[in-house]
Formats: sequence, structure tokens, C-alpha cells
Amino acid sequence: MEADIRTLRETAIHAARRAGRLLAQRLPDPRQVHVKGFRDIVTDADLDAEAAILETVQTAFPHHALLTEENGVSAGSAPYTWVVDPLDGTTNYSRRFPCFCVSIGLLHQGRPLIGVVYEPLRDHLFVAQRGEGAALNGAPLRVSPLDRLDHAVIGLDWAHAPDDRRRLLDSLQRLAPACGTLRAMGTAALGFCYVAAGWLDAYFHAGLKPWDMAAGVLLVQEAGGQVTNWAGRPWQPWEPRLLVSNRRLHPTLLERIGEKDLCEH
Repeated sequence: MEADIRTLRETAIHAARRAGRLLAQRLPDPRQVHVKGFRDIVTDADLDAEAAILETVQTAFPHHALLTEENGVSAGSAPYTWVVDPLDGTTNYSRRFPCFCVSIGLLHQGRPLIGVVYEPLRDHLFVAQRGEGAALNGAPLRVSPLDRLDHAVIGLDWAHAPDDRRRLLDSLQRLAPACGTLRAMGTAALGFCYVAAGWLDAYFHAGLKPWDMAAGVLLVQEAGGQVTNWAGRPWQPWEPRLLVSNRRLHPTLLERIGEKDLCEH
């Protein structure tokens, strides 16, 4: 079993690095940008990076299931599902704003087993394995010890849907006056990773998809953090409203952003 897990982990790392190198090399090039939904775009680089990941994973594990941002669900046998975002931060990337990453999560029977996030411009490789901790370029990660909201640095991002943005704004009215400061990331996967690393004390979002968080959730958990929806319930792959934190601030943050009536649909 250990050898199998090691192979799974190394495959995820290889796929993330391969896609990340492609994205970094092509960053200066002209972009082909296509609108795929309201406030939702895809570039030629997204598609090519996803193709590189799929080739790597399917060569190693041809019978595993895949859930990807650009191609949806592909047939495969349980209990393994690879959840892939080939370019998290597409808007940033399309404008050459240097904050984007590759995110690859592996679920085993619906639970995160391995999470890999690669930020190619800084060569930051975030890796987590369930029960084995989280690391950045091989060095162990731990969430921040901060317990004062007025000193906290909190990340967030803007969902596509207007209703989700209104929910976020409602929460910000209660949170912004009380916290230290706020940062909009443009990439949820890196928001999670920065919480795991202790660079952010918390991060929240109102409109996530599974590929945004399958890797990052495990990184936060393995670094000692807490992950719930806005009602305080445990994370589920299709839960759109998520709060991750260093654990110490979690109850206070839920009081500020939690909206049970909106989270229990």
C-alpha cells in the first residue's frame, strides 16, 4: 500500500510540475481567451495544461476516474478520482498578473488522499498526504498560531454569480471592520495553501467548485487548520461556500461570516 501511495503522490507531483512549466513558458505569449460562462473564461493555456496532466495521470492509472475543470467527469473505476484544475487563476494569467497555480487533488472513496498545488513562477510545490502532514518544497507546513482577529490577514475571492457576491459583501460588512486586513487572491487553491503555510490566517469564498479546493483542503487540514462551510459543517466536495482557517480563529470568523439560512439549502 505504501508503494502505491508513493506512486500516486509522485504522479500528481510530476503532472503538476509538467503543467506548471508549460504555463510559465507560455505566460509572455499572446493568449487565446474564450468566454465559457458569466465572468468565466478559459485560455488556450488552460486546455494545454489540462491535456498534459491528463496524459500523465491516465498513462500511470488508466482506470482511475477524473474530474477536471475544462473536461468535466471522465469514466473510471472507483475508488480513486483525480480532481484537476490545470490553471487556477485564469483571469490573473490572462492579464499576466503573476499569481496562478496548478491544483491536483486525489480522492479515495470521496475523501482527500493527496493534494498537490504548484505555483510555477516561484517554484513553490505544496504537497499533502492524508495522515502524513503538509509540506512546501519538502519543508513541513503549519498554520499560524494567531488568535486575535484584529491582527489577522484574511484572504478571499469573488465568485462569478451576483448572488454569491452579495453574500460575500454582506459578510465583509461584518468582518472588515474587525479584522487586521484583507487580500483578494484571484486563486482559491493558493489561498488555501497560504493558510496552510501560515502566510494567511484564514481564507473564504462563496462560489467554489471541487477542482478549486480538492487539493487545498487537504493541505490546510494536514497543516493543522480547520475547514468548514459557512454554517460550520464539515467540507463536502460540492460545497460552494467554504471557510478555512488556522483553527484558533474559526469560531470568531463563523460568527462574522456565517449565514446558516444560506448554507443549508
